[in-house]
Amino acid sequence: MSQQETIIQIMPATGWVAVFDENGDESAEALVCFALVESVQNGTTRRDVRPMLVNGKEISFADAAPNYLRVEELETFEDEGDEEEEDEEDGE
Repeated sequence: MSQQETIIQIMPATGWVAVFDENGDESAEALVCFALVESVQNGTTRRDVRPMLVNGKEISFADAAPNYLRVEELETFEDEGDEEEEDEEDGE
């Protein structure tokens, strides 16, 4: 059966990124907003907060991509990348 989705509200997502798996490496794309989405499937209604990003000329749900992993604050994602680089340098 089909699913109906309605965006109820959006809020800015400044400083947040969607993290994706790119062939075993993680990459991040800036989010535009978070959307409060109401969905109805098989008579059941639920509300979820979903991340959205710019995809070309469209805005789409980041969590709909097959390689989507999670949402994270940009600062945290950058700090994790710095730690990995330091670990690689220490191992040489």
